[in-house]
Amino acid sequence: MSRPLRGTFATARDAHATIAARWRAAVALACALSLSACSHPHTIGADRTLQMALTEYRLRPQDVRMSAGPLTIYVHNYGRLTHNLAVSLGHSSAGSTGPLLPGQSAILSLYLTPGRYLMASAIFSDQALGEYGTLTVTR
Repeated sequence: MSRPLRGTFATARDAHATIAARWRAAVALACALSLSACSHPHTIGADRTLQMALTEYRLRPQDVRMSAGPLTIYVHNYGRLTHNLAVSLGHSSAGSTGPLLPGQSAILSLYLTPGRYLMASAIFSDQALGEYGTLTVTR
């Protein structure tokens, strides 16, 4: 029995299986790349400010890093529902905005010590639906 030449398939089933495997690999790669792009941390610069966007069940950016000290957060609600921004360390609140109607903005001024803070909208079930992020403060 002779073997098929390299790059050819013995049966149509082999061809379909190979194509399907390539598609699965391409989809897995695309998913991995898109997920890695979402988790890229945003680092606070020398101006010690952060522009925070609130939408339905998302904070942008979601992963923020900074050194200890003052931070001014400019918060804007781009969503269609009311949201707010609350920053906490464990069960202790570092600060929060009031409720922001669609299109409204607020400024939140904080002084943060080292730790891993939760940033979230505390209105209704926003946090449970994904409207949260992490603010990591180093020395």
